[in-house]
Amino acid sequence: MYRSVAVDAGVAALAVTVFWLPSTGPVEPALIALFVVGVLLRSWWPVTAFGVTSAATLAGAILGVAQDPFTAAAWVLYRVAATRDGPVKVVSAALGTAVVVLVAVGTPDGAGVARYAAVSVLVTVGAWRLGTAVRREREEALRVARAEREQAVLAERLRVVREVHDVVSHSLGTIAVTAGVTAHVAGDDADRLRRGLARVEETGRQALDELRTVLHTVRSGALDLGPVVERARAAGIEVDVDVDTSVPLTPAVYRIVQEGLTNVVRHAPGARCEVVVRRTLAGVEVVISDDGPGVASEPSPGHGLVGLRERVESLGGSVEAGPGGGGGFVVRAVVPEVGDG
Repeated sequence: MYRSVAVDAGVAALAVTVFWLPSTGPVEPALIALFVVGVLLRSWWPVTAFGVTSAATLAGAILGVAQDPFTAAAWVLYRVAATRDGPVKVVSAALGTAVVVLVAVGTPDGAGVARYAAVSVLVTVGAWRLGTAVRREREEALRVARAEREQAVLAERLRVVREVHDVVSHSLGTIAVTAGVTAHVAGDDADRLRRGLARVEETGRQALDELRTVLHTVRSGALDLGPVVERARAAGIEVDVDVDTSVPLTPAVYRIVQEGLTNVVRHAPGARCEVVVRRTLAGVEVVISDDGPGVASEPSPGHGLVGLRERVESLGGSVEAGPGGGGGFVVRAVVPEVGDG
């Protein structure tokens, strides 16, 4: 604000020096003061400032004490057009009135009066058009920014829905299969029945933990592989983690690591596993390898590695899963860094 006022003061001083000085009568100082005040009001009340500045300029021209072709008034008018949408008729009427008055009370030098009026109209109309163009450009920029924010909110909501869907569908699928198998266990096989119910309980707990992780991510915007790795270790898997800290830990990367470790826990209990997250030319590469038996099941679509492959490919990435060259099983995925899945 103070910078704008300083600029306005500079414009007023320049206009007074060029068009109003030297002052030779008692009326000029009052008009000059009114003129300067009008310009200085530009930052707070631009419409009022334009009226005051235009009136002082017109009075100076009629009295023959100033030859300012409304340059300072145009400076104020630019502010009006850049911040307001509406007073076009008022401004046009004021300019037309000023021109008529100048011609009506003009000196015998009709050509000079006509030139003065033409320049005044050109200057003020040019200022109005320029200010209007700037205002429309700003409004368009605001509309674009608002649309981008709305798109970001929608993308975040879709991401959360996808996360919740993955957690719930995966866990409920596991619970349903386990419960179905347990339901056919003979009544006298208490140990097997107990193991089945324990797995249902553990799967439910893991689902709740994952849902809490998703909700924490929504609130804080941060993802952490620590809980996922610790759950695998608690299940008896020896996990080594090598994560490039410069790589963004997106939900897609998080889900790849989570599903890869879940696969190891399910199919290679007691195995040693290595998790590597690094940046490559193709994007972010995630590799989960183990030294287990080298097998993995493919559940129904939407679960396990099948669901993971569908999700990563939807982001423009790729997933490869199969036995490792030296034994064990390897899941290798590449996700473009622009994908925040």
